[in-house]
Amino acid sequence: MSCLRVASQGRDILPFFYEPATPADIASAARQLSKRKFDAALILGVARRCSFGRPVVIVCSPVQIGRLEPFPFPTSFWLTCPWLVLSAAQAESKGGVDELEHWIERNAPKRWIPYNILHQRLRLSLLPEPQLEFLRRFHPKLFRRVRETGVGGLKFGAEDGREGVVRVKCLHLQTASWLALRKHPGGAWLKARALGAECGGEMAARCV
Repeated sequence: MSCLRVASQGRDILPFFYEPATPADIASAARQLSKRKFDAALILGVARRCSFGRPVVIVCSPVQIGRLEPFPFPTSFWLTCPWLVLSAAQAESKGGVDELEHWIERNAPKRWIPYNILHQRLRLSLLPEPQLEFLRRFHPKLFRRVRETGVGGLKFGAEDGREGVVRVKCLHLQTASWLALRKHPGGAWLKARALGAECGGEMAARCV
């Protein structure tokens, strides 16, 4: 059984678990994301796997290191499964972003703000304390950006912080968040669109 790691760093956070990424996981994710520009060094672990054992959602570092200055990487959870990436794209092409926003506004408006706050806390919990202190002292703007963004790096405050204002940005981000955390204000909508379904092996060759 794979060793599970909790993203807590000693801070008060929901019990979120992910598996540290193995070389095979990184290679598999690289193949899955071969058509996307992605730095494999950002991968912290795997939050969700399919029945074939391949990554479905990976956990990413909130900050990318390697250039002259560190810069934020907004997506804590990245959807890698080719089947679900395609399914989310098809749902988006049919107006799925607006549909999900309206669904949450009607059915779960009071859950949207806490869900984004949860993402803020989780993003901070993914960074070791020394890195957080380094950002606080030497890169305060970057630290605030990491701290103040919700699902998918959306700025969450002011207009977006008002109850009833829902912006989901992208179904890939919302699907990845739902599958990783096993919860989402629009989880029933996402499930009804089969955005948690497996490919049944049809696209498994892309991952193996």
